[in-house]
Amino acid sequence: MKNPFIIFVSFIALFSCQSKESKILITPLSEQTLEFEIYDSLVVDYLGNLYLADISEDGKTFLLIGQQTDTLFVTNSQGAILHKYTKKGDGPGFYQQGRSGLPRFLNSEEIVIPAFRGFYLYSLSGEATRTFLPDFNPSSSLIIPYSNKLISYGEKIYYPWEGRIADEFGVEGREFQTQVRKVEVLDLKSGQFSPEMPFPKASKFSSGEKSYLNISYSTALARKDDSLFVAFRNEPVIYGYHFSNLDSPASIRKIPFQEFIEKEPKDSDKFGIYESKDIYGGAINSFHRTEKNRFLVNYSRGLTEAEYQDIFDLIKKDQDAGYQKMTDVNTNGLVLFDGKSVSPIIEKPKGLGFVYEFVSEEEIWFSPDYQEVEKDYVVFYKTRLVQK
Repeated sequence: MKNPFIIFVSFIALFSCQSKESKILITPLSEQTLEFEIYDSLVVDYLGNLYLADISEDGKTFLLIGQQTDTLFVTNSQGAILHKYTKKGDGPGFYQQGRSGLPRFLNSEEIVIPAFRGFYLYSLSGEATRTFLPDFNPSSSLIIPYSNKLISYGEKIYYPWEGRIADEFGVEGREFQTQVRKVEVLDLKSGQFSPEMPFPKASKFSSGEKSYLNISYSTALARKDDSLFVAFRNEPVIYGYHFSNLDSPASIRKIPFQEFIEKEPKDSDKFGIYESKDIYGGAINSFHRTEKNRFLVNYSRGLTEAEYQDIFDLIKKDQDAGYQKMTDVNTNGLVLFDGKSVSPIIEKPKGLGFVYEFVSEEEIWFSPDYQEVEKDYVVFYKTRLVQK
């Protein structure tokens, strides 16, 4: 006969484990304290500021970019520099003016750089391979050269360019909002660009009655499998599309941030001249769809007009105190969103910067915080999401 005491103890232990697991599963994200845990790194022997732009699909090759000269570095997973070159300049095979976003691996053999005029493609060693320039002047309401907004899927590139209808409707205003398509799609086989994705009907920006500041609908993109996800800067919503249908979203997820300052539109035909206070609204800066069907969201709370006035009045008297108050009031950072609730700001160890590359919840790479770190080499930090 089995020992009844052992059976009883085993039952208690099993029940205890199940209870702990159940507690973790049912605890909403809003009550979880998460942090990025460093568990590995990539060291590159270079004196200067490098940012991580992309990681190859097999995880063996890293694409970096230098801040001062826009030099591209291709390294292996041990940090050895395989290729180094600069392609910003004049002449065939060079991109003029500058980048509109981070360079990316298009495939195992090519790198694509989104520049102000179009897409410039290079081999890993830096040889120009292909160039795609649309037949209009691309524009964007907000350009952040160290963020990624380029999505590739199949034989197509998706990028949030505007400008196609600028000659007829300008680049902002009520009529523009009803006519614009927020994404340009490049067919790599034909070389043709096509405008896709009007503002969703559920979006406040689809309005033909109000004019919004164009920075407010700066567009961020993310991809997971055969779905494209879209967010507009000053709207706490993520829209999900199937690549086969970019006319209307298949899913709409409102993000329940604790606070998110949405800026008011104007009744006039165009928003027109704006003040600096107008750009300090809540912002979805970037986001990623995770393998657990959650979203890692980089956001800022924003400032009300009264808060803006108080803070900048203080800055005139005491810059350090004013900017510290802005940091305290304008909450910003990375959070996790599961479709229902949002985590508090995820804690970052000292030394991690603002540029990161998401692979999975178990692999998130950060460029260093150069205000905190001064070394004659560059360390990129490999982290994972853990619950404290």
